Amino acid sequence: MSTGFVYLRPLSVVCVRTLGPYAASSLDAWQQMFAWLDRRGMRREIGCGYGLMRDNPATTAAEACRYDACVELLSGSESAVLEGFLITRLPGGAYARQRQVGTQGLDDAITNLRDGWVPSNGLVIDPARPFIEIYLDDPALTPVEKRRVDICIPVGMAESRIRAA
Repeated sequence: MSTGFVYLRPLSVVCVRTLGPYAASSLDAWQQMFAWLDRRGMRREIGCGYGLMRDNPATTAAEACRYDACVELLSGSESAVLEGFLITRLPGGAYARQRQVGTQGLDDAITNLRDGWVPSNGLVIDPARPFIEIYLDDPALTPVEKRRVDICIPVGMAESRIRAA
């Protein structure tokens, strides 16, 4: 697992939003997204998927947590977007990133990055942007233990580091 920084560019995406604890709502959201992509014959055209965790489960009731399963909005696909799906922008900016291989231990990896690596590098979490999981492999083609996921946590410099500079 490699850890470092990445700058994500803003990106137009189509997404489906589900509510509830992330472990369950993410599965539901991706199931809906894959069904839509398969019906439209667009699954092979998609490079990667973006999972946006929009709420902090420590401060938001589990049933109110918002999860967005997103894919890049392909040119000309706007008319195919179903009711209940959203067209939005993936928020760009600086993120702490950790590559995870296999989905086992994903929650622990997020916790370690958030609570360990981010503060130990003089950074703070930007609460205005969501945590993002970037799924690099199609689950229909890649076994679960080989799937690559980039965990991205929005960051900024801690105020004490800004003053010292």
